[in-house]
Amino acid sequence: MKQKQTESLTDFPQLATVPEPKEKLPRIKVNGVAKVTAQTLDSGFSVRINDRIIHMKYPPSIWGRFPKTHRKILTQNMAFGLTFQLPYLYTSVHRMLYSMPVPLSESFFFKGLAMALPSTAIMQSQKEQRITSNLLRKLYDIDYVFTSHKADIPPYNRTSMSDRAIMPFTFGKDSLLTFAIARELGIHVYPVYISEPYSPYEEVAKKLLSEPFKREFHTQINFLKNSLGVLREPVGWFGWELQLTQYSLMLLPYVYARRAGYIFFSNEQSCDDLVVDEDGFRYNPVFEQSHGWLLQNSLMASVIGGNSLSIGSLLEPVHEIAIIKILHKRYPEIGKYQTSCDLPQKPKGDGRWCENCSKCGRMYIYLLAHGIDPKKIGFKHDLLRTKYHHIYTILSTSRIKEFGYDQSELGKNEQVLAFYLAYKRGFKGPVMNAFIRRYLSYAKKHEKALRKNFFGIHSTRTIPPDLRTKLLRIYRQELDPLT
Repeated sequence: MKQKQTESLTDFPQLATVPEPKEKLPRIKVNGVAKVTAQTLDSGFSVRINDRIIHMKYPPSIWGRFPKTHRKILTQNMAFGLTFQLPYLYTSVHRMLYSMPVPLSESFFFKGLAMALPSTAIMQSQKEQRITSNLLRKLYDIDYVFTSHKADIPPYNRTSMSDRAIMPFTFGKDSLLTFAIARELGIHVYPVYISEPYSPYEEVAKKLLSEPFKREFHTQINFLKNSLGVLREPVGWFGWELQLTQYSLMLLPYVYARRAGYIFFSNEQSCDDLVVDEDGFRYNPVFEQSHGWLLQNSLMASVIGGNSLSIGSLLEPVHEIAIIKILHKRYPEIGKYQTSCDLPQKPKGDGRWCENCSKCGRMYIYLLAHGIDPKKIGFKHDLLRTKYHHIYTILSTSRIKEFGYDQSELGKNEQVLAFYLAYKRGFKGPVMNAFIRRYLSYAKKHEKALRKNFFGIHSTRTIPPDLRTKLLRIYRQELDPLT
């Protein structure tokens, strides 16, 4: 029986039959102006952009419990939050006309996009778009026009409970550890996977994992299709800057249906790191996941939801390499479900990892650092062979298939530590030889400082106060021996 279960977690032949994702934006007739209208429906809401209508549907059991007084407010804010970036996608648009009052989320989204644009700039191939000030100038050049009506303010909801949490769930290491720790702390978690239309392979992989996960932990993974996700760049980065902020609003009907007191995101410590870009702007490569923005996000969702809701992260104090250790050593029965790859392309064979991107490289070496067999979570090949040299940011100068955080080189020292720990465990190969030549001396000299930082316990701003003491006790139990 065990062998059969392991095979079901690692082999996904169904992925081979998934059609190729669409790589074109929907056709919308625009001539410099985009008119946006939103309508609340019995099953969700619709958004009309000029001649195109897109429907967003919720399960009846969820939408039916969402107060009618709140539906209109959510509809307007969702319509704005998922369309205000359209001028970056349909470049002729310079005027956005909304048939609604100024939404409560307007200032939040404007600030969020402005702060996140540098991380979009670094991912661009065209020189003029790699300049942050050019992208910011476009934002300031757009006219956002609303009706003169006063925005509705939702009534306050007092039904939330502090032992229940809604959680955007992906089967990545972060969401799995958040799920595991929440269970240990006595919090009932309602996981929701939000499907993006440009990521069909990823969605199928998650659905295949959700069945054995449900049987083992008696937890249903809810799947919600983000139909408005077509309003993002299919192959690129525009429109993705505030994806998680949009998810905060999308999840409000689930918050009401489950009477949840929390939404738990899984933002870890490195999400607060800062660098300076080519244009001289100090920025955060994953600004939307920073803990400062998470607090802003919490405020926005509370205002729009009229709820005593709190958005936080149980992982704020720890780094990625520590998360891998805690997940797979303390909760191995949950860790075996991990798939952190976004599957940007159809995977080779039947795996749940593409094994050809910087995220796969990062996870692979972090596993080896702790002596965890990558095959247990679905890796098929030895990624220390020569052909995989390019997927490790610290060894490659290529920008191909790298994520923004990797391109910023902020994770360099964390990867150096992971390689060094794997080296000390005796892992060998051409990739390891390249590490030895370039970084071994540095790693030996700075091992103590690297351990103290990446296995240390840091800030706790977004952890709910009533959970902080118990949570930090877990982290100290797992990490103190490594520092």
